[in-house]
Amino acid sequence: MTYEQKLQQEAELWGTEAQRMATELPPDWRAHRHLLYNVINHRADIDALLSRVQLGMHTLELGCASGWLSLAMAQQGAIATGYDISEKSLQVARDYYASIADDVAGTVTYAMHDLNALDLAPETYDIIVVKGTLHHLTNMPQVIAQVHTALKPGGLFWVSDEAGDVNMRSALFSSALMFLLPTQVSYREKFAGLFKFGLNAPSRIKASMEAEDLSPFEGAGREHDWLALVQQQFTVEKLINKPAVTGYLAHQIRLPRWLAIPLLRTIGVFDDLLVRLGVLKNTGVVVYARK
Repeated sequence: MTYEQKLQQEAELWGTEAQRMATELPPDWRAHRHLLYNVINHRADIDALLSRVQLGMHTLELGCASGWLSLAMAQQGAIATGYDISEKSLQVARDYYASIADDVAGTVTYAMHDLNALDLAPETYDIIVVKGTLHHLTNMPQVIAQVHTALKPGGLFWVSDEAGDVNMRSALFSSALMFLLPTQVSYREKFAGLFKFGLNAPSRIKASMEAEDLSPFEGAGREHDWLALVQQQFTVEKLINKPAVTGYLAHQIRLPRWLAIPLLRTIGVFDDLLVRLGVLKNTGVVVYARK
């Protein structure tokens, strides 16, 4: 399969997902922040980022999907831009923005771009953000260099993404919790899977945690140490290590919210402690870096 063919498949996959998601709730952080996996894994990080956005700032999001984060920055008063490879996703973003534009303090513009072939104007943006996209990119050194070029001196580069591979201890811990807790997989299917895969079951959980083969470019960026590239070219202001397995569990668990939220937060405390002690290895990180 050629690069262009992969690009088209990637765009179609995420565009269809953006359209599906938009039928369930609007592409607006005010709605998305209440989703279980955001409550558990992302809400505090996104709110902290948005608290740094000031009126009139120029911001850019790479891999904006349905545009909710770019829009959230515009709602804070930014002159925001969102880039994505999927025209379907961008149309979802544009349509929703058009419906609420009169109530947005700033502005947002969405445009289709291949992020592996960026050509950004120098010293243009106060903030550039990337959420869950870097690990899909194949031209990482060029992307990081372009971000550095495009930021104004002192500008903020904010990343929330996966760095490195899931290790087997994390996969084993996740497997045990997935087996014990009610998830989207029934207990009958779990026992059948355990009987079928035996000792290979944790390897399948590891592949699931890494979203292996989810899309044509899923994990392509794992071949590049994007965090090392950021550390080489920027001053890292803050680096937050996320828990190893709790975010994954938040996508899988099937319990009422009143029970799921305190349970996941409790698991998260122990998960975070095990990461700090070096027992588990996290892959999720949030980085605040300055030019």
